[in-house]
Amino acid sequence: MNDEMMRAGRGRGLRAALVAVVAIVLLFGGVAPAWADAFTVSGVKVDVRAASAAQAREQALRQGQVEAYKRLIATITTDSDRARLDEPSADVVETLVSDLSVADERASATRYIATLTVHFDPEKVNAFVTGRGATVVKGSDETVILLGVYRDAPDAAPQLWDETNPWRPILVRTAVSRGLFPVAVPLGDLEDVTQAPAEKALSLDAAAMDALLQRYGADSVVVAEAVNQPDKGAQLNLSRYPRPLPSSLARLDSPVSDDQSAALGDLAAHAVLSVARAGKPQAGAPIIGSYDQLAILVPVKGLADWVRVDRTLRALPGVRGVVLRASRPDVVQAALQYSGDPEALRQAIDRVGFQVTPREGYWEVVPGSEPATPRLQ
Repeated sequence: MNDEMMRAGRGRGLRAALVAVVAIVLLFGGVAPAWADAFTVSGVKVDVRAASAAQAREQALRQGQVEAYKRLIATITTDSDRARLDEPSADVVETLVSDLSVADERASATRYIATLTVHFDPEKVNAFVTGRGATVVKGSDETVILLGVYRDAPDAAPQLWDETNPWRPILVRTAVSRGLFPVAVPLGDLEDVTQAPAEKALSLDAAAMDALLQRYGADSVVVAEAVNQPDKGAQLNLSRYPRPLPSSLARLDSPVSDDQSAALGDLAAHAVLSVARAGKPQAGAPIIGSYDQLAILVPVKGLADWVRVDRTLRALPGVRGVVLRASRPDVVQAALQYSGDPEALRQAIDRVGFQVTPREGYWEVVPGSEPATPRLQ
């Protein structure tokens, strides 16, 4: 038994008791409408000096919004399209911003330091990009298992299912929040650890990959290896089974060297965009539509049960589409696209025998007499 299996075996009783809650938190940590997250850039650090504190703050916020715009464009457009987009002025970028929040704010008489979260208006950004001959990446219909393998140093042992792996939850949360393709999230239990340890994942071992695909009903497995390089940032290596990724999408170096979380966040955004580019394009509606979108959690008894629920929801009046965001064997997160009054939608769902419970940021939709979805912690 290798070290990874031994570590997973310790405390199996505790893991068994917590597996549902941990997996739900990992999968849905802060359920929110997908496109709101797709056009939000967080963790933008600013540090500006000026003649006064007020001037330093004003300059810092303008610079931070421009930096956030650059990060956003890097994640929603292709390399060739980015070459067509001249960097806009701070005044232009400000017109694309719908909201701005500030954290860790510090100021002196001549200096301002903070961390920004910038929320962009999806429709305005889409119009700005397409008006310059570029397009926004629409994503893929293929369901993907993401395996986030992490090395703390180039020569360190790879971590995959370990609880000390900081990369896997960042990668999964980024993929789910961006909503560019459906994500099948492995439970990370003893069966997964035994069938697909880190070494077999990195080598794309066919038996291990096929076992994961069969268990979770996915179309492909993407192995995203993040390698921390002290004082140099981090490196991303991507590989896919059964079809390989284009070599142009398979590697990235993050220049962020003083903040591990920010570096891994950069790599996660690139990994998600690369997977979306390489997948089967989404059919139907464009990235921005004339409809509202609501996140739902649905407890299920497997894929066949979800297919039944999906078909029922699509037939409801006012429903424009149902987009799978992420799944486990016992619960699904989806985006319900609709037009009209949300209360009328809730009543329509009730009439087909589904129990609807509004939660903070999402609806819990329980088919028939299914047990309730585990609470978000």
